[in-house]
Amino acid sequence: MMRATSAALFGLILAATAGAQQGATITGTVRDSASRPVVNADVVALPGAHRARTDSAGKFTIAGIDGGSYTVRARKLGFAPTETTVDISGNGRLNVVLTLDQRMPMLDTVIVRADGSCPDRTLDAFACHRKFGKGTYLDYTDIDEKEPVYAADIFRDIQGFRVDVRSTRNGPVRVAVPSNFHCLVSLVDGRPASPANPIPSSPIDVIALEVYQQPDSVPKEYERYIWPNTGMATGRCMLVVYWTPRAPTRRS
Repeated sequence: MMRATSAALFGLILAATAGAQQGATITGTVRDSASRPVVNADVVALPGAHRARTDSAGKFTIAGIDGGSYTVRARKLGFAPTETTVDISGNGRLNVVLTLDQRMPMLDTVIVRADGSCPDRTLDAFACHRKFGKGTYLDYTDIDEKEPVYAADIFRDIQGFRVDVRSTRNGPVRVAVPSNFHCLVSLVDGRPASPANPIPSSPIDVIALEVYQQPDSVPKEYERYIWPNTGMATGRCMLVVYWTPRAPTRRS
């Protein structure tokens, strides 16, 4: 009787283990443009909270996911992000290679000028503002966790904003707008947004984001931008600063 019970219990354990191992698996390698492995790169499969980090050989495994279509995205500070779209069956196994081929400046350096201000047009500004500022600060890992389809989706749960759909020549697009009557000023890489310096539409083009809901929280190097330039608004505006892979490094 004891042997039968033990055998039955062992069978249940095997069944549970097999069940836990079911599902699709995405494996892969993250390399740089010289085909060298990129260590400790963050890899995410969207939609869903499927994450992995590359090992010393640049390899990763994301297991136990449902079959379907996924966007597999790789990011690491010091590189521009990259992504690919894959389709996988319910118990399939797929291998991908992702190349991070464009270096960009790091986010971990804090530079404060002699007058106590931060840089205004280099990516170092983000780290400086995040350390000393009073706004909302998101780096690329925070952005990926939101699983945005469009850059505007990053604002879905940020207080003071809503996401609207607007018609353009290229079809409907999602845009982030204030949920109250405040005006909004957007900077891209420290400069006012314009047709030549557009707000990113894809979340993969946003490597960091600064949001200032209260004018009094805006860093002093950006205060000149928050006064409305039309007679339709009064008071100072809210400010959003987008940082992209095009952001320059610190200036000497």
